Parts: sequence; C-alpha cells; structure tokens
Amino acid sequence: MKRSWWGFVMRPFFHVFIFLLLMKPLHGADRVTLSLWEQDPPSVGQEIDKWITVFQKNNPKIRIIRQHYENETLRTKFLRSAATGDGADIVYGPNDVAGVFSRAGVVQPVEAFLGKMKFTETSLRMTAVDGKTWGMPLSEGAHLLLYYRKSQVKKPPQTTKELIELAQAYQDPKARRYGLAFYMTEPFWFIPFMGGFGGWPLVEKKETYEVTINTDATRKGLQYLIDLRDKWKITPSECDFDCAKSLFLSKRALFHISGDWELNNLHDRIGDDLAIAPLPVLSETGQRLTPMMGGRFLYINATAKGPRLEAIRKFMEFLASATIQKRIAQQLASIPATVEARQDPALKTLPLLKQSMEAAHFARPMPPQVEMRAAWDGMRIMIQRALAGTESVDEAAKTGQKAADEALAALRVPSSQAKK
Repeated sequence: MKRSWWGFVMRPFFHVFIFLLLMKPLHGADRVTLSLWEQDPPSVGQEIDKWITVFQKNNPKIRIIRQHYENETLRTKFLRSAATGDGADIVYGPNDVAGVFSRAGVVQPVEAFLGKMKFTETSLRMTAVDGKTWGMPLSEGAHLLLYYRKSQVKKPPQTTKELIELAQAYQDPKARRYGLAFYMTEPFWFIPFMGGFGGWPLVEKKETYEVTINTDATRKGLQYLIDLRDKWKITPSECDFDCAKSLFLSKRALFHISGDWELNNLHDRIGDDLAIAPLPVLSETGQRLTPMMGGRFLYINATAKGPRLEAIRKFMEFLASATIQKRIAQQLASIPATVEARQDPALKTLPLLKQSMEAAHFARPMPPQVEMRAAWDGMRIMIQRALAGTESVDEAAKTGQKAADEALAALRVPSSQAKK
C-alpha cells in the first residue's frame, strides 16, 4: 500500500504533539495543593493569608488553600473526614483538640518535623498525649487577663479584696453600671476561681485521667462566683461574652475579664488608655486566680505522606521562622512559641504583649487529654444550674460530676478498638 506523502511529512510533528501531550501532566506532577482549616476570627484569617502569599512566592510548586470553620464545626468535620479521606492536610487550632484527634487517629505525631526548630518546653507539653507530641506550636496564650482603663484605675488590684472595693465604689445598678463584667456561665471563666481555691478539673491517676469536679475547691469557687453577683453585687445578673465586652467598651463596667485574643480588638476601640494585668490573688486563700493557657498549633492529617508531607514540612518550618514568629507577636498580639522569638528585642517595644507574657506565668497549661471535654460539659451544667438557683452549690457540683462521668464513659473506648 502506497503511503501518503502528507502522512510522511506530518508524522514527525504528530510524534512531537503526542510527546508534549504526555509530558504535560508529568510537568505538573510535582505541584502540591494543601488545604488548611482554621477557626479564628477574620482578622487572624487575613493575617494567615499574608503568610501563605509569601510562602507560595518562595515555593511556587506548593499551593495552600485556607478554609474557615467555627470551633465545633471544624472539630467534628475533621473527625468525620477520617472515614472519607477528604479532610484538611493541616489544622490550625487550639491545644485541647490534641487528645480528641490523636484518640481518633486522624493526626500524626510531629516530633519528626520539628528538626532544629527550638520551641519552649511549655508549648511542646501542651499537645503531648500518650508520650507523643501531636501539634507544632505557633503561639502560646489564650489566657484570661484583667482589662481596665488607665484613666479610671491608677493601679490594678493585687487582690480580689482590692478589686471588689474598687468595683463597689464604681457600680450603680440603677444606671446599669457594674464593677466587673465577664462571661460567668462559661467554665473557662470559672477555672481561675477553682484554681484559686486549690482545685483543678483533671487529675492524673494510674496512667489515666479523672475528672475532679465534685470537690471542696469547686464548691468554694462556685459559691464565690455567686457571691460576686448576689453578695457584693458587682456583676450583672446575667451576661454572656458579647454582653460583658459591650459593658466594658461603653464604660459601664470598670473591670473586664477576657482572653488575650481580645487585646488587639480592645486596643483598636479604646486606644492607649487600655491596660491589662494578671488576675489578682484570691484574698481568702492567698493563691492567685489561675487561668488556663493554650495557644495555636498545627496538626497534620494522618494520611499525609510523600510529596504532600514534604510540602507540609516546608510550610511548618516557614511558620516557625523568625519572620512569622515576629509577626505573630506584632500583628496578633500573641506570645510566640519559639525561644528565638521570645528573645527578640522588638518584643520589648510592645508593652501590652509584654504584660500579657508576664500574666501567662500565672496560668496553667490547658490539659490536651480527651477527658477534658467531659470536664467542660460537666462544669457547664454545674455553673448554669447554680447561678440559675435551680440547684444548691452542693447539688450542682454533684450534678456536674455525674454529667462529666457519663460523658467520660462515652469518650473512652476499649484499647482493642482504639486506633494506634
């Protein structure tokens, strides 16, 4: 059969076309797209986007897509993704999810990725569960502070007795003006009072953790909470997070207890008149009110491996760099997690952050163990019932312990069923 001259001429071009067609997917095979899920306010998300932009510029073959979810949504969605395999490559979140994520087997330990990065011992301990570290620390904090205005308070109270006296002199219930405003029904705000009386919600016993709610320290802390409202009358009868913040911003609350995550926001609204201090010493015991401390950490999907895992490692090293750690301090008013960043002279020019770091010395790390979730559930029920008056302090403490024990039984699984 006689060959067509046209086919003879075009054959080399056809081979080149097929070669290029086959090479196109190979050319993009070394490109990696990572998904990052976070749960922070929009301002933090915008800052993370800036980190991502710089990183992608220096690493053009790695693309990172950020997605925002609310706290509980992120946790439950990521846990469900273990079955479907479509979860985030990286989760940017608090330390208290370490126990839940590690127990579910949806994340992998990070020791192998820390390399020469030098983090503070405290930050590394905050995601340590079962002898392994599950999250790479980016920042420390999330501890409660005492907020006030310099123009209204010359010297912050050192004890609760001083705080109550200043608050009583300021308050005027008829004008809806109070001495102190904070989120009274949320257990995170109750923890400092429990700690001030020598209690703590989780205790390690024989290689496991038990919830310790129904204790004398808890009952005293709970009664103190009620006395702030009913005996000394320095707090509103009911007030959630937004209510307390609004009262402080409008000068209808002299003092405000909230987390370090509010530093930037409140400073933007109040300016240099804003001041902070550690929570005061509990006059009844001589012990300081003891808030919990957490921070922000990076968790790696358990299924990540190969080029995907290498891309994650590069991004983690970038976030631990001096440049980003410095931005965490300057732009987010958060305490950096690396030793190098802590020693940066520039931090001394940030007075509020410096004071926040000093206050963090009086905080205790939030337990990352999964049992802490049961403690939160039990304490929330206890506080709400005691403040509402539906149960006495003693009854509410027992109810809280029972609720926590029931939640704890549901959380624990036989070792044969646990993912290793």
